[in-house]
Amino acid sequence: MAWNEPNKPNRDPWNPGSGGRGRPPDLDSLFKKLRQRLPGGKPPPGSLYWALAAAVVLAWLFSGFYVVDAQEQAVELSFGRVVGVQGPGLGWHLPWPLGTVRREKVGNIRQVSVSGELLTADRNLVDITLTVQYRIDSLPDFLFSLQSADDTLGETAKSVLRQVVVGYNVDAVLGDAQQAIAGKVKNQMQKVLDRYHSGLAVTDASLSQVQPPDAVKDAFADAIKAADDEKRIRNQAEAYAKDRLPRAKTQAAREIADAKTYREQAVAQAQGQAVRFDALLGEYRKAPQITRQRLYLETLRQVFARSRVVLVDAPGETVRIELGPLPPAPTSPAANGEPAVPASSAPAPGQTEPRS
Repeated sequence: MAWNEPNKPNRDPWNPGSGGRGRPPDLDSLFKKLRQRLPGGKPPPGSLYWALAAAVVLAWLFSGFYVVDAQEQAVELSFGRVVGVQGPGLGWHLPWPLGTVRREKVGNIRQVSVSGELLTADRNLVDITLTVQYRIDSLPDFLFSLQSADDTLGETAKSVLRQVVVGYNVDAVLGDAQQAIAGKVKNQMQKVLDRYHSGLAVTDASLSQVQPPDAVKDAFADAIKAADDEKRIRNQAEAYAKDRLPRAKTQAAREIADAKTYREQAVAQAQGQAVRFDALLGEYRKAPQITRQRLYLETLRQVFARSRVVLVDAPGETVRIELGPLPPAPTSPAANGEPAVPASSAPAPGQTEPRS
C-alpha cells in the first residue's frame, strides 16, 4: 500500500506528524536521529569511512566479472562502444554504468523457412518451400546491424530464391535441378548478407517442398509419372542392351569363324574340282567317246541313288522300273593314266541298259 494514498494523511515516512502536507523531509533531523542510534551517539572515525568507501569500490569493480559458456560469445561495451569480443571462460568489463556486456549463443544452428508461388522461365508457377540454416559468424554485427535476424534472413531468402528460380523451366524445377537451385540460393544469400554486414553465415539451404499449384497438380502428377515411366523403360532397355550386346558379339565372332572355315572348305573343294576337271579333260582328249559314256553313267548313278522308282517312256507305253540298291562307284583310274570305264556294263536286276 502506498504511503501517500488519499484519506490517509499520516503516512509520510519522513515526517509522520506532518499530516501528508507534502513538505520536503528534514535531512538534518534525519542524520541526527541516525547518529543517536550509533553506539555512544558519536559519529564513526574517518578510517571507517575510507574502509566503507573502499569496500563499495571493490564490490563495484567485482561486479564487472562475468562467465561465458562454451556455446557463447560476449561483446564488451564501454560507454556504448564495442571494445572487445570474449570467448568461453571468465571475463571482466567496466562495471555498470560505465560498461556492459552482451552474451549470445553463437554455436547453435538456427533455421528459417520461407514459401510461396514463384514464376519459372517458361512462365509457369511452382509452389516452393525453402529451408535455410544459419549461425552467428560475427557477434558485434549480429547485435548492432540487424533488428531481427529471422526477418532479415527470410526476406533475403525470398528475394534470392525468386531470382534463381526464374532462370529454370518448370520441368527442371520439379525435376533434377533442385540441388543446383539450392546451391545457388545459398551462395547468393551469403553475398547479400555479407554486403549488409549482418554477421550471419548460411550453413545450408534446401528445397523441402516443390510442387505445382493445386489447380494443375493432377496434370503435373501425370507428367511426372510419364517421365518416371520413360526413365524406367530406358533403364530396362539399357539393361537389355548390356545383356544382349556381349552375346551378339560372341555370336558374331562365331559366325565369322564359321564363314572363314566355310570359305576355306569351298576354296579347297573348288580347287579339287578344278584338278578333277583337268584330269577328266586329259582323259577326254585321249578317249572322247569312252569319257563321255563314263560321265553319262556317273550322272545316272547320282540320279538313281536318290530315287527308287523310274518311269521310262517306251514307244507306245510307259515302263515303271523299281531300282534296288546300287553298287558303290568304282575307283577312277584316271590317276593311273587309263580311261575310266564302268565296273560292269551288265544292267542290274530289274534294270534296263541305258541308251547312249
